[in-house]
Amino acid sequence: MPKVLIGICSLIYLLDGLLHSILGPLAPEIAGDLGLTDAQLGPIFSANLLGQCIGLIVVPMLADRSSQRRVVLLALLGFGLAQAATALAQGATSLFIWRLITGLFLGGALPSCLALVTAAAPAPRRGFAIMVLFTGYGLGATLAGVVATAFSGFGGWRMAMLAAGLACLATALLGALYLRDPAAGDGASERASPERSQPLLIVSKRYLVGTLMLWLLFIAMLTISYCLTSWLPTLLVEVGRDRQFAALSISIFSLGGIIAALGVGLLIDRWGATRTLISFLCIATVLLFAVGQVLATASGVVLMTLLALCGFFVLGAYGGINVVLATFYPASIRATGIGWAKSIGRIGTLVAPVLIGSALTLGMAETSIMSLFAVPAALAAVFLAVIAFRY
Repeated sequence: MPKVLIGICSLIYLLDGLLHSILGPLAPEIAGDLGLTDAQLGPIFSANLLGQCIGLIVVPMLADRSSQRRVVLLALLGFGLAQAATALAQGATSLFIWRLITGLFLGGALPSCLALVTAAAPAPRRGFAIMVLFTGYGLGATLAGVVATAFSGFGGWRMAMLAAGLACLATALLGALYLRDPAAGDGASERASPERSQPLLIVSKRYLVGTLMLWLLFIAMLTISYCLTSWLPTLLVEVGRDRQFAALSISIFSLGGIIAALGVGLLIDRWGATRTLISFLCIATVLLFAVGQVLATASGVVLMTLLALCGFFVLGAYGGINVVLATFYPASIRATGIGWAKSIGRIGTLVAPVLIGSALTLGMAETSIMSLFAVPAALAAVFLAVIAFRY
C-alpha cells in the first residue's frame, strides 16, 4: 500500500475538515466584528458548500483529460490562496465570495483524492485505507476548535484564516514533491477504459437505483455533519453556554469521529458495510435526539460525553458510507460518481444552514433544532438498506 500517497491525500482531507469547521467556532467573533446577524451567517455557512457543489462536478471532468495528481495540485493551490484571502473580508458579501471560491477548489480535490486511494489500496484492506483518509477529515474538524481558541488571543479570526490558508499552500508544495498517480491496479487501467468518456453511465439502468440512493444518503449524512459543525457552537452560546465551551464542542464531537474511523474500516473489512453502518446510524439517531433534549440542562461533562459519542457514531458512519461510494462504481467512472454523489449531497447542507438561521430568528427552540438532526440519521439507515437489498 503506497503510504505516502494515502498520507498526502489524508492531509488534504484534514484541510477539508479544518476549513469547513473553523467557521463554526469563529462565527460568534466574526459576527461581532463584522456586525452580522444569525440570518446573514446562514448563507456564509453555505458558501463553502455551494462552491464544493460546483467543484465536485466540474473538476473531475478535468481529470478525464489530465492526471488525478495534476488536478489535486491545481485545486490545492487555488483553495490555499482563496482561504488566505478570506482574512481580508470586510463584510458579509466579501466573506461569502471568498468562502465560495475556497469551496470550489476544495471540492475539486476531494474526488480525485478518494479515487487515488481507492485505486492504490489492495482490495482486502480498501475499507481500512479509505477510513484512514477520513481520519484526516475528523482530525481537521477537531483541530478547528483548538485553532479558533488558540488564535483568539493572537490576531483573532483573521489570523486564524490566514494561517489555515498558508497550511494549504504548504500542502500543495508537499504534494508537488511527493504525490504520484498509482502505477498499477485500477488507476492504471482507468486510462484505457472505453467508459472514461461516458459519465452518464452513473445513471444508466445498471447503476440508477444505487446512484439515487447514494445521492439521498449523502444528502442526509452531510446535512448532519456539516450543519452540526457549523451551528453547534452558536446553538450552545444561545442556550447559555460560554464561548470557549462552545468552541471546544466541535473538537469533542470530531474527536469521537477520529476514534471511530479506523475501527469502522476494520469492521467493514470484517463484517461488511451494511451491517456495520446501519448499526451505527440507528445508535446515532437515538443519541442526536437525546443531545437536543439536554442541550441546555446537562452538566458540561455529561454534554461533552454525549457529543463525543455522537461524533463516534455519526462521523464513523459518514466515513463508512464513503467506502460504499468508492467501491460502488468501476474505476473508469469512479471520480465522476464520487463527485456527483458528494455534490448532490450538499443540497441539504446548502438549504439547512439557512433554514436553521431563519428558525432561530423566528424563535424556534435551540433544543428542538438539535433534536431534529435525528431525522436524517434515521433516513440514512433506510437508504443504505435499499442499496444493500438491490445490489
